[in-house]
Amino acid sequence: MKYFVDTNIFIRTLIKDDEEQFNFSLNFLKAIKKNQIKGCTSTLVLAELIWTLTSFYKFEKEKAVRALKSILNLRGLEIYDKYDYFKAVELYEKYSIKFIDALIASNPEILEKKIIIVSFDKDFDKLTIIRKEPKEILIYLNKQIE
Repeated sequence: MKYFVDTNIFIRTLIKDDEEQFNFSLNFLKAIKKNQIKGCTSTLVLAELIWTLTSFYKFEKEKAVRALKSILNLRGLEIYDKYDYFKAVELYEKYSIKFIDALIASNPEILEKKIIIVSFDKDFDKLTIIRKEPKEILIYLNKQIE
């Protein structure tokens, strides 16, 4: 199974404003780095990350760039940009979700449940896809290792 890392997972590791979410997100990313799980994200997530860090969290550009480079250099993380733009518009029209989330969810492998979205964003639950939080994946992973 492949796991799509949403923006808020990266944000939690960079901002550390919620200790529990920080720890689970960090350990989830470490599992990707150790090749215990397959991870991917997209350029949409990277763009949303930079925008959120610089506009909402007021990161200096240099600090935001360092954060982005650390993500791009994360061993085991694939950048995966496949979207069905017409499906994204359909999802956006039908459900009360952000357009960027509709674009992410329009990925054919996410729609076919071959990729699980890893996110704290419960808006994904409105769709017919699979969303998990890092904690759920880490618990499952630990059971597999035992």
